[in-house]
Amino acid sequence: MSEHHHHHRHHKKDSSSIFKEKSLKRIKTRKKVEKFIKRALFVFAILMGLAVIIAYTIG
Repeated sequence: MSEHHHHHRHHKKDSSSIFKEKSLKRIKTRKKVEKFIKRALFVFAILMGLAVIIAYTIG
């Protein structure tokens, strides 16, 4: 019981778990951002392609 209430050891565990959570969240958000950027680029490419086709058909 006294082992559990020992503050120093407990604090070390918390800081490491917090660090792990932060790094995991960072990885997850980075993956989301990458996915979003890929989609945005894909949509942009399609729009550019359409713009070129429209420009050719009008010109």
